Parts: sequence; structure tokens; C-alpha cells
Amino acid sequence: MNTIEQKLQILDYTFNSYIKTASFENNIQQPLTEKQFDIYRSIDKQLNYISSFGPNQTTAEFVSVKGNWVINKYGLRPLEKSQRDFVTSEYLTLPNSSTWVKEETAQDEIKLIKLAPLFKTNKNGVLIINIPMVSLTNLIYKQAESNPIYIYNKDGTLIYQSNKEVKKSKSTKDVFNEISKDNSQTGIKEMNTVDGKYKFAYSKSPYNGWVYYTEINKADIATAMKPTIISIFIMSLSMLILTCIIAYLCSDYFSRPLRDLLMFFPKGQKGVYKDEFELIGQSFRKVIDHNQLLNDIVTSQAEKLKTLFMLNLFRGRISEMEVKEKLQDFKYPTNWCHFFVLTIQIDGLDQSKYTKKDEDVLLFAINKIVSEMVSSEERLTPTVIDSNVQATILLCPDIDSNQWIPTINQHAESIQNRVKDEFNLSISIGISSPYQKLTECHQALEQGMDALKYRLKVGKGSIVFYDSIAAIYNNKIRTFFPKKLENQLFDVIKKGDNEKSIEILHLLLLELFNSKNPHELEVNIMRFINDLMGLMQILGMETIILEDHKTLYGAISKMRTSEEIELFVKNKIMSPMIQTIKERTNSQYKTISDEIVHIIQKEFDTDLTLEKIAMRLHYNPNYLSSIFKKEFNQSFSEYLALYRYNMAKKWLLETNLPVKEIAEKLQYKNSQNFIRSFRKYEGTTPGKFREQHRFDSISF
Repeated sequence: MNTIEQKLQILDYTFNSYIKTASFENNIQQPLTEKQFDIYRSIDKQLNYISSFGPNQTTAEFVSVKGNWVINKYGLRPLEKSQRDFVTSEYLTLPNSSTWVKEETAQDEIKLIKLAPLFKTNKNGVLIINIPMVSLTNLIYKQAESNPIYIYNKDGTLIYQSNKEVKKSKSTKDVFNEISKDNSQTGIKEMNTVDGKYKFAYSKSPYNGWVYYTEINKADIATAMKPTIISIFIMSLSMLILTCIIAYLCSDYFSRPLRDLLMFFPKGQKGVYKDEFELIGQSFRKVIDHNQLLNDIVTSQAEKLKTLFMLNLFRGRISEMEVKEKLQDFKYPTNWCHFFVLTIQIDGLDQSKYTKKDEDVLLFAINKIVSEMVSSEERLTPTVIDSNVQATILLCPDIDSNQWIPTINQHAESIQNRVKDEFNLSISIGISSPYQKLTECHQALEQGMDALKYRLKVGKGSIVFYDSIAAIYNNKIRTFFPKKLENQLFDVIKKGDNEKSIEILHLLLLELFNSKNPHELEVNIMRFINDLMGLMQILGMETIILEDHKTLYGAISKMRTSEEIELFVKNKIMSPMIQTIKERTNSQYKTISDEIVHIIQKEFDTDLTLEKIAMRLHYNPNYLSSIFKKEFNQSFSEYLALYRYNMAKKWLLETNLPVKEIAEKLQYKNSQNFIRSFRKYEGTTPGKFREQHRFDSISF
């Protein structure tokens, strides 16, 4: 059975893989003619190649009822009406997409019928695999010639007999009924017949339900029993000799172990102890101590393996089969119905005695607290992920997961209070939706992280269930960006008014944090930071460099509260900008480059050239060009074009000026030149840019 079905299963699975491909489904839908020779040749080559995996002389036919063609060993041909009627009535009506068939008109072969497309209700194609009976005969062992092999399908129909010259001593129906009564996969049955007792051995296939059986010849049984009888005799004789040897050695049994043990001890130690028993006892105690040490090492390694398993689980790197094996190996609880992922983050270290370097140690301490406060029957191993988040899988034994929510909330509050008491730290906790499969841990972890992001809305020390905010995340309504407040803030920054800028910044962030969706809040914050950096570029200021070479975007993305973001923007970005502007104002444009920039910002909408500025400042144009290039790492014309481009964007978004009028204000000779220049910077025309972004600029 194994020999035959190995070939059949490989053939079946290989054809399954083929008919699942997109090219197969595409080909079966369309008519083929001699003009599509490449398609025909590809299909024919694939059918011949896959057929080679089956028994010898296996062939395959590909029938497209919709395309009205057939490909077989005779080539590509139109589907005749009789063939079409036969395929439609006999094959397309089969209850299963894959069926083994033996037809009365073709007793010398069996067929595997596959309906296509495989996973669709409407079937319009058939793949027919023909396997000659002679090829099955070649797979049967030679010794089966005296005792023929019979194969029945699950309906009791004889589909194969290895030796047709041997007459069966029982009818097919009686044999099949006798085997069907037994639930065993394999066995030996005995039946009473007119000619005497009749024995046969059988095996049921889990693959296709076929039943294999062969008659047992009495002479063969006697021949097979001879080695057994001889073996029993030899074994009995060996046991007798072994018993005699054991009896002989019993007299020396008690003293020999002591002598063997003493051989392993140094001779000098024997005089230290009263007798050999004390020496052996002390040695055993040392062995026990060493064994305990080894057990401690193994336990430590087991905890590390559990942590590694949890990390791989949270990252979606473990299959369902591996999960079952690891749960059994690590002796985790199995009597649960759902699980939640509880994620913990520290709200901030700015107002505590700890520094950023202590965050990893604090998270591991919190991880230990979770292990102590939640019993091992209610969780899997708590784990620290990416030195940023602590995550724990909480197991829910109830079928109704909502009944477990109060318990989870109680655990979360207890953990918060414990961390507050021991470290004087505020932590926030996010809790995912309930899941049933541990392979979905990475999705539950993402939900826990999304729940933590909502802390930007509700503040520090939050406990947020993802289910309570899922509707907010799924809400696709677009929020407005407070562009007017941003423009007011930028105007105040340009004037160097620090107090007024702090006031407007606070109002602007309040508007941003009114966004209900945390994802949209992140986008709006990043947009605001991007606009701030654009203002810095327009003012000719250097990019701000943070500690550890972090970018502004990276630093903002890791902040967890609105207060933290406001302090960062005020102290790290806005204050340095205002200070720089004040220094420039107080020095009254002490450098020539600043004077040029000041002229550009005031007179960008005039016919401005470096030669005209040189005449006003009484300098050589080449000299001004070189110092401007050295100061700003770009030429005068590039800076002027960029400034006009930014002003063009501002007018497009904030005014209703026509594109032609904007081009004239920016000193373009015609609007087409302006459009080409704008497309070079933005990748789109001014009109399309206004349509795409005008909605963003509307604020309340």
C-alpha cells in the first residue's frame, strides 16, 4: 500500500499545485487554437512533466468545457460533442473536486478526475490522469504472485487484482463487508467457508479510502513460523544459560559494588574516613550537590528558551504545529479558550530620578513584577520586546471572553500600583482584543501597541482596551489640520516673540490632539514638524542635531505624552529658532549673506537679480555669489527659486489667485515656464497640487 500510494499521492499533490496556479485558471477560461502554440506547448510540457512523478506510462488529459478544447497525448483538438456530453454528465457531476474512478469501459486503467477551478463552485474544466493497471503491477512485490493482492475502493468495488489467474475463495462483497466491520486500519481476519477456514490480511488507506488485502496461505504461515519456533528455542536456551550465570554471580553481588566504587576514589582518602561506607556516603552527597547545580543551570536555560519562544511568537515566526509542541515542552497551561496580550510602556523618565539608560533595566524589573503578580496558570512567560515594551499573554478559561475583562483590569491596576510604589513611575497599559490562536500573537501585540498610542489622548497612567477604541481606528473620516494657527505661529517666530509663540504653540497642539484617531494624530504631528523644518530652511538656519544623532522625526515618534511633545518642540526647536532670529535682528544683518536673504524675503516678487543687489550693497556680483554659496551651500538663483517655489505653494493653498497671476507675481515671463518649474520641484502641476492639498489647508 505504501509503495503504491507514495506514487499516487505525489502525483495527486503535484497536479493540485499546478491547477492552483493563476496561469492554469486563465488558460482554462479561454479558447485555444493553433495560433496559441506557445500556450499549448507549455501546458503539454507541464502535463508530461507532472505525469512523470506517477507510475510508469501515466498520462494526463486537460479538457476545457468552456474553451471547447482538449489536450492529450494526441495533441490539441477541438472538443467533440460526444466528448463534451460525456465529460459534462460523468465528470462535472462528481460530488468531489478530486475523485478516483474505474470505468467499466476501461478495465485496464484507473483514473484520477480533478475538476477545475479547484476552489470555485462553477467547474468548467477537467484534468484526467490515466494510470495503467500494469504500472501498479510493477510496483507490487514479486512474492505477492502466489498470494495475489486485491484493492477495493471505499464503495466495495474491486479495482485491482495482482494475479488474475488466481481465483478468489470468497466474493468481493463478503470480504469487503467483513473488513468494514472492523475499525482497525490494519489486521488479519478469519472467515469460515465451505472449503474450510479462510484467512486474509488487510490494510485501509487513510489517503483515498482504498482497502488492500491478500489471502494467507497455510503453507506460507507454516514457513513463516519456522524461524519463530527456532528463535523461541534459542531464546529459551539463552535465558537458561543467563539464569545460571546470574545464580553464580549472586554470591558476589553485595561486595562487588563496593569494590567497584572504591576503585574510583583516590587511595589517600580512605584513611581519612572510618570505613568505606562513610567515604561512599560523602561522595554521593557531593554528587547530589553537583546535580543540583546542574539542575539550576538547566532551569536557567529553560527560562531563556521560553523567552526566545515568546519573542518568536510575538513576531509571527512560529507555525501552529511548533506552537503545540512548545506548549507541551514548556508545560504551559492548555485549558484556556481565549487570550489577551497586555502591553506595558513607561510613560516617561523626565521627572524621575532615572535616565534613558535605565529604561531597559526598569522594563525587566516590571517584567519580573508581572511574573510575580499574575499566576503561571493565567499567563505565558512575560517578555520584554525591543527594549521598549513589556508584553504578556493572559489566558482566559471562559468561553465568553467578556467575563474575563474585569479580572484583566484588576491585574492591570495592581501592576500599575506596584510599579508606582516601588519605582515611583507612571506606566500605561494597552490590552488587545481576545484571540483564539497563538499564531495570531503578532496581531494582538499590534493592537496592544495601538491601544498604548491612545495614551496621547487620555494622558499618563492609562489602561486602554483596544476593543473600546477600535471604532476610532476604523473611522476613515479625515480630520482638519489647523493651518491658520500654524501660520500665526510661524509669523510670531519670524518676529522673535518667544512668549506669544509659546501661547500659540499650546493652542495649536490642543487642536492637533482633538483628533480622535491616534494614527491621524501622528500624521498631523509629523506634518507640523515637517513644516517647522521647512521654515528653518527658508530662514537659512542649520538643521538641529539631537543627542545620539537622532532625527527630529525619530525623537518625536518615541514620545508618549502630549506634554513631552510640547516641551520638546518648545525647547529643542522653537526656542533655538527664535534665538537665532533675534541674534540676526540685533546684529542688523551683520553678514552680507543675511542682507541678501533679507532682500530676497522682502522683494522676491520683483525683478530681482544678484547684479542689482550688488549695486545696492556696493559689492562685486561674483564676490557676493561666492560668499552666498559658501554660507548657504547653494547659489543665489537656487535660493531665490526655492523661496519663490515655497511662496507659490503658500499662495496656492491659502489664496484663490489664478495660476497665471501667481506666475506674474513671481516674475515668470509666461505661466508655462512657471508650471514647468513647479513640476520640477513638486512632480505635479500647480492646479493639481491645489486640488490635492487645498482640503488639508482648511482649518476650523
